[in-house]
Amino acid sequence: MTEQVLRDAGWFPGRSVTTTEWENVLRESGDFEMHEAARLFLTEFGGLEINQEGPGKNMARSPFRLDPTVAKWDEEIFDVLSEEAGVYLYPIGDAFRRNQYLGIAADGAVYLGMDSVMLLARSPDRALENLIEGIQGEQ
Repeated sequence: MTEQVLRDAGWFPGRSVTTTEWENVLRESGDFEMHEAARLFLTEFGGLEINQEGPGKNMARSPFRLDPTVAKWDEEIFDVLSEEAGVYLYPIGDAFRRNQYLGIAADGAVYLGMDSVMLLARSPDRALENLIEGIQGEQ
């Protein structure tokens, strides 16, 4: 299911997009510094928008987009989310109709948050699976 949803959104094996523009926008708007895990993830999945709704396994399936610039004016929110997570989080997009940010740690763990932070998955691939299948957190 996950692969088909990603393909429908424009992903394909070997997909590679440049992250330079996103990196520059976020660096200029705040103190965001892209780490390698964010660069690798965004190179493959950046720019995709998943338009979905409905029940999931233990949370609703909701639209999300993989565009780090959605957080360009919210450096303070990411500072708080990073502090709560105990690791620096680089923005990779938003979910739940822009009510939650997606952030990735240098080790590849993906977090979801706005007012508080939650570990979505310990790997980017699993995070995408959880968002697409409607799974809250690690299973």
